[in-house]
This record gives sequence, structure tokens and C-alpha cells, in this order.
Amino acid sequence: MTEIQEIYFEIFDAGDIVRLEPKRLVREGSEVDYDNNWIVTTVTVKGGKFSGQFDAEFMTIDFEKFKQELRPLYDNLNGSATFSGLEGQLELKIVGDGIGHFEVRVVACDHPGYGAQLSFIMGLDQTSIKELVNQLDKITKRFPVIGDFKI
Repeated sequence: MTEIQEIYFEIFDAGDIVRLEPKRLVREGSEVDYDNNWIVTTVTVKGGKFSGQFDAEFMTIDFEKFKQELRPLYDNLNGSATFSGLEGQLELKIVGDGIGHFEVRVVACDHPGYGAQLSFIMGLDQTSIKELVNQLDKITKRFPVIGDFKI
């Protein structure tokens, strides 16, 4: 029996955490590329004493775009990268200070438009960037962009 490697994207800082665990494609084999690129993802967040977990749907291009924005931050310490799903359930904004420290602004919403919202700020160091890119690389290999999307 072959074991499927767990894939995830995780940022943690002093007890705060954001973790995305892509589980499966929402739909496979559709004739419409757009429909073939949605991933059911479990989102875990903890900011201070508040925490929660919910399932959300993100597109394969959300992970690919984020990976492409995050990769250069190891060398460009003034840069930024943003992960945001089309449905508005999670936004991560990573902004560098120019000397190797990054601020991660997190906004999670269980039901965009009317649901509960949790927002908090975490810290991240330049040395974590390569590992985060590796995590995203595993996700984008397991769930590649299907069809002709421009990123």
C-alpha cells in the first residue's frame, strides 16, 4: 500500500498559526478548466486566544501565484506576497521590513459577507521563506494548474 504524503502550508509564530491542508479537487474531468481547479482545503487559524478550523475552496492558481510571489522574498526583503482566495475566506499578506523580518497579516472568514471574521498579525523571519516555498511547491505539484490560466 502506498502512503500519500501529507501536504500543507503552515506559518506559526509564538503560538499563533495559519495552516492550509489541501484535501482534494472539488471536481475532476469537467470540460471547463475553471471547474477543474478548485481545491477543498482545511484552514486552521489561531490568533491569540481565538482559534478555529473550517473548510474552504481555493483555486490551484491561488497557491501557484502565492508561491511565485513568495519565492523572491528571500532575496528581496522589502517585498510582499499575498494569498487570497476568490471566495474571500482567507487572506495572508506578507510584507518585508527590508532587514529580514516579515509581518504576516491574516484575515480569515468562515462565511464571507456575513460570517465570523478573525484577523491578527504574525511575525516571520527571512530564514523561513525557503521552507514555505517548499511547502507550496508540494501543493502545486499535487494540484497543478489545469488548463490555460495566466498567472
